[in-house]
Amino acid sequence: MLILLVVGWVNRGLYAWLDLNLVALVFPDVVTKSIDATGVETTVTTVSIIAKIVYSLVTVGALRTLIGNFKKA
Repeated sequence: MLILLVVGWVNRGLYAWLDLNLVALVFPDVVTKSIDATGVETTVTTVSIIAKIVYSLVTVGALRTLIGNFKKA
């Protein structure tokens, strides 16, 4: 779990100080463009599945550590 906390800490620190999202840099967003029948182009950006998994694992690791610290008290 410590590795997940370090990944989250480094990513949040880089994002806060340098406006650099390391997870999004390693696993870029998926951009989809489509043109409808009237010729209007629509662009949709979605977060990659791998990035969502990384964010979820970091969250679970942080929650597990937080709950573990409360049980010790």
